Amino acid sequence: MMAGATAFGFGCQQPQRVSRFPATGLPIVWPSPPDTPRIRYMGDIVGEESLGAGSRGWKSLGEVLTGPAPKIRFTTPTAVAVRGERAYVADGQAGAIYVCDLGRRRIESIREAGGKPFEWPIDVAATDGGIVVCDSRRGAVFTFDGGDRFVRAIGTGALQRPAAVAWRGEANEIWVLDAGAHACVVFDVGGNRLRALGGRGAQPGAFNFPAGLTWRSGIGAVVADSMNFRVQLIDAQGTAVEAFGQKGDAAGDFAMPRDVAVDSEGHLYVLDNQFENVQIFDRHGQLLMAFGQEGRGPGEFYLPSGITIDDRDRIWIADTYNRRVQVFQYLRNAK
Repeated sequence: MMAGATAFGFGCQQPQRVSRFPATGLPIVWPSPPDTPRIRYMGDIVGEESLGAGSRGWKSLGEVLTGPAPKIRFTTPTAVAVRGERAYVADGQAGAIYVCDLGRRRIESIREAGGKPFEWPIDVAATDGGIVVCDSRRGAVFTFDGGDRFVRAIGTGALQRPAAVAWRGEANEIWVLDAGAHACVVFDVGGNRLRALGGRGAQPGAFNFPAGLTWRSGIGAVVADSMNFRVQLIDAQGTAVEAFGQKGDAAGDFAMPRDVAVDSEGHLYVLDNQFENVQIFDRHGQLLMAFGQEGRGPGEFYLPSGITIDDRDRIWIADTYNRRVQVFQYLRNAK
């Protein structure tokens, strides 16, 4: 599925290469030559072995005596958030947020919040000073500081089935997509409920089992309104300012829009769980291009669930049933 890539606008910054991922031989890019590449495959992470870190100190000595410790491997990664060189991977089945420190080449885990274990951490978002974790079975979101220490629970008893979370930094607000209530609930950082947006329906501003959410200043909230087979752009007051998409199998249609992300130039990325691809649109819903297909190779997916784009325009995709996170680079100044 591909549309004219010439619709992309490009800045002048050179994207930074990341040496954390091994070379893959010839570059894998979309669209294919002779068209100008816009997306480049960088690599994937399946767990500890991907980072190439060895044991140190007493742990290393213990492994000499007892054998190597089991390596952390992802089981059902559903979402990724990135702060600097730390990638936070939500793994529902494992009941963990895996903290992948790419600089130190180590993986650690957060497995509880408020003294209780996670039950199904489905989404995670980076904030200005830490992260916020959405647990669909505990019916709450949990904030952590920059040192990954638990701060507070938010929404306990007020949320039915939280499915996604986003950080609105300019207002210090936490936006929570409640799939059970077909609504978006907004809290302040202290956990106070500020307002609720939406309700079940197909009209503008309403939702039908929404699944993915991100916030981008200048655009607003971008919502994967899954069972309405569309993406909605919502302003801070809850007004729908744009909507696009329909159920179908043509270019620009959706089968199951699962998550959304926005790059530095305002392009909207829609991860489709059933098409097993990413379609890229401008903010008015004009399809620019697409990449990905069903499979297990580089740039192929098996029921992917989450997408995020960091401040270096690296695209992180939770490729759920391939049990990995794949990483791509948006090429801003491709010639």
